[in-house]
Amino acid sequence: MEGLEGHGIKYGGFVVAAIGFVATRYTVLESIDASTTLVEFLLGQATFLALGLGLTVFGIGLSVSSYDESFVNTIATWSLLGTASMVLVLGLTFVGIGDAAMVGTATRSVLVANVLIGGSIGGVLTGFRAALNSHNRRELSKQADRLTVLNRILRHEVLNKVNVIRGYADLGTEQTAAGASSLQVIQRNADRIDDSITELRAIVGPAGERPVSTDVLSALRTAVDDVSAAYPDATITLDIDAPEDVRALADAHLDTALRHLLDNAIVHAGCDDPNVSVTVSTTADSVEIAIEDEGPGIPDDVAAVLEERRLPEYDDPTTGFGLTLVRLLIVDKYGGVVDIDTSDEGSVVEVTLARPNTNSITNASEYGVPPWVLGVTAITGIVSGVVMGLVSQELTGSLAIIGALYGVMNGGVGWVLHLFHSIVFGILFAVAVIRRNPWNVLHRPLAMTALGTGYGLFLWFFAGGFVMPLWLRAVGIPATVPSLSMPIFVAHAVWGVVFGSVFAVCVGRRR
Repeated sequence: MEGLEGHGIKYGGFVVAAIGFVATRYTVLESIDASTTLVEFLLGQATFLALGLGLTVFGIGLSVSSYDESFVNTIATWSLLGTASMVLVLGLTFVGIGDAAMVGTATRSVLVANVLIGGSIGGVLTGFRAALNSHNRRELSKQADRLTVLNRILRHEVLNKVNVIRGYADLGTEQTAAGASSLQVIQRNADRIDDSITELRAIVGPAGERPVSTDVLSALRTAVDDVSAAYPDATITLDIDAPEDVRALADAHLDTALRHLLDNAIVHAGCDDPNVSVTVSTTADSVEIAIEDEGPGIPDDVAAVLEERRLPEYDDPTTGFGLTLVRLLIVDKYGGVVDIDTSDEGSVVEVTLARPNTNSITNASEYGVPPWVLGVTAITGIVSGVVMGLVSQELTGSLAIIGALYGVMNGGVGWVLHLFHSIVFGILFAVAVIRRNPWNVLHRPLAMTALGTGYGLFLWFFAGGFVMPLWLRAVGIPATVPSLSMPIFVAHAVWGVVFGSVFAVCVGRRR
């Protein structure tokens, strides 16, 4: 999960969901007879119907999860490949048979269903493994970059300074050609070693260390004060269009990264009294810091270090490691983005950092719904769906009408689809609650139960009252609009109470 890349909807998840739903709708359901007994359904099609709809739920979960976009897209690609390969196998199989009429329609439908759903699930499993391997390779690449820079800093910024200190220590109190005493030179180089150690601490942290909620303006002002003290002839102006308490995902070394960007803007300005403008703005999900200078612009090879994550093959100590450290901190460690815009009037370096989700029950660096919450949601959806289904069965006599929405008036199909709907609506609830945490319900079980009940009644009014009867009409089954019956009201109220309470208990235990 990589910072801003993991934020927002991942559309690859919808591809996986579509594969599961289409394969289920046009293969499994086509092979189910309304007259099929419950035993025949359980022994024949129930498994593949559940797998197909489960794949749909999995895809929806991926689309709102905290996995980054490339991770989800890898799974979607492999799912497509798995499905396509099974389509090819089926085509060759039927061609090999010669006369497709030799295979009964029902048998052929079951075969298609089993093979397509099996292929798509196999593709998803392969894609998940491939995505994990790709993620691990990226992490190893980042670690290699950090070790490379660590070696360079130790060699150029520490060992060379130690040699200088040793040389001037032998001179005692003699003056250099520039008029500085040996002790002053020693002090200056010792300070540089101390700065280098601070930078090393910034890029080399504990394994698995994640960015945390950090005061952006405090870090920025610290960086501005340090750079202003080092370059008294420079003018740094701040234009802050953000709350004083604005926070972003970073750590205590954010000021180090910003200081290097300011230092770079001043050193390469090409004049004695450079002007640097810093603008801070926010969006709902990010903090943007734009540093504008009057210099000739950042060379393409140096800009590539920031924008393309390409570590240059140089060991020139006069070049410095500032922008490389910025890359390692802002891009690799914080998951942020650095954009560079160069013109004849200067250059603008824009840093974008994600804002923490203060309502989240998880680590603030996670986006979307974490996998463990999706797992809790699925379990909660099944539990509440079963309870609601039993109540509905008792009050209305059958859940077959739900199967009719998909073209099969079958009680077994109705039960499976009912649980499918329960999980999907549960995921929508989890997304809203985790993202916004209205009335602080994540920390108040009774409030969560009340919110779940209200959500269940909303589903009764909107989905049960309008969407379902309109859907039934569309498939040729007469229905009254709106259809706001009391038995369905009770069933949805029960669903809301059970879902809200069980979700609150599960989340509370993990938290």
